[in-house]
Amino acid sequence: MSIGAGSSQRGATLSLLGTLALFILICLPQQASAGRSLSVPISTAAIPDQIQRIPLFVMKWDESAEPDPLTLRWGRSQVPVRGAGMACIPVAFQFALSRVAPQIRPTGTLSLYVTVPGPMRAEGFEAGVALAIGFLAILKGDRLLQDVAVTGTLLPDGQIGPVTHVAEKARAAAHAGYRLLLVPRGQFYAPRANLVRSGPESKLLVYEVGTIEEAYEIMTGKKL
Repeated sequence: MSIGAGSSQRGATLSLLGTLALFILICLPQQASAGRSLSVPISTAAIPDQIQRIPLFVMKWDESAEPDPLTLRWGRSQVPVRGAGMACIPVAFQFALSRVAPQIRPTGTLSLYVTVPGPMRAEGFEAGVALAIGFLAILKGDRLLQDVAVTGTLLPDGQIGPVTHVAEKARAAAHAGYRLLLVPRGQFYAPRANLVRSGPESKLLVYEVGTIEEAYEIMTGKKL
């Protein structure tokens, strides 16, 4: 008799615990999001010895409520980027914030890192378009196509300005295995889409774009 009563009591306790666990799962706040991250290829004219990749800027946004507004900081990258190489970063960041406002009011901290095998040659404002597209994509929650790179200077009205060493950058992108390189309009020989070969197995399509909107749609598959 006592054994049956004990079993009944244990069953009631387990049932109560199960109900309580379900209540906690449904009613209490869930664990905070781990944030967003993406990698942005930075087209350069140099091909690193024995390494078939081009530099990447890695962006990580914690999506925290503070600080407000969103703060950009340099992450713990071991790669020095100084002088002209830094100049386009705050410009591209502020451009992206202005384009998503007022629909998006981001807060928290967005950290920027560089992944490259050695010190990155300063590219000046020529990385501005790539960085602006990266900032826009992470704020909007869009993903970048992994086999597409872009080069161009960022103009205040969203136009894409000219860069140097376009042919060398195309060869470097082809060597690194990219499928498509977007370059400023008017900077590649006719016709506007061309095939660049770098070895028997490698091929790259080079296409001209004139605005951030054009480049963004190609790199994300979504309209800006």
